Amino acid sequence: MPASSFFLPAGGSQVASKNLTRIDDQGELSLARRAEPNEVPIEMIRRQRSAAAAFSLACQSSGLEDKEIYLALGIDAGYFSRIKAGTATLQADLVRPFCEVVANRIYPEWLVYQIGCTLVVIKTEAERRAEEAEQRAKTAEAENRLLRQLVQGRAVA
Repeated sequence: MPASSFFLPAGGSQVASKNLTRIDDQGELSLARRAEPNEVPIEMIRRQRSAAAAFSLACQSSGLEDKEIYLALGIDAGYFSRIKAGTATLQADLVRPFCEVVANRIYPEWLVYQIGCTLVVIKTEAERRAEEAEQRAKTAEAENRLLRQLVQGRAVA
């Protein structure tokens, strides 16, 4: 009797496999490993011959397995393979999440190079927060100065 056609329960009797309950809608747990920020020389990025090659370089540079990347992006393994093969492209709304997962900007850097441009970071989150804190400090100083003037004016009068 083929091993795949039965299951041996604790009682030792054989049960046909079609009587077993299948769990088809059981989801996979996403892997929690994160890529470390990684850099590749710009010349190496620009030497890539296709978007698929740039995409593959971004994935390889991250040190993550393909499964870790496509599960984090919520895309199908087959579609991910087609992107790497060059028969599909990464949807524009997934470019930022892709860069965050692989911790590099290799793929979009290659894309913008194709039209003669390069990526420039406009403002980092830390810079944005520092500017907000600086503005709050200036406002507080101005309020403090006004309150001191009011208190000094009342003390003199």
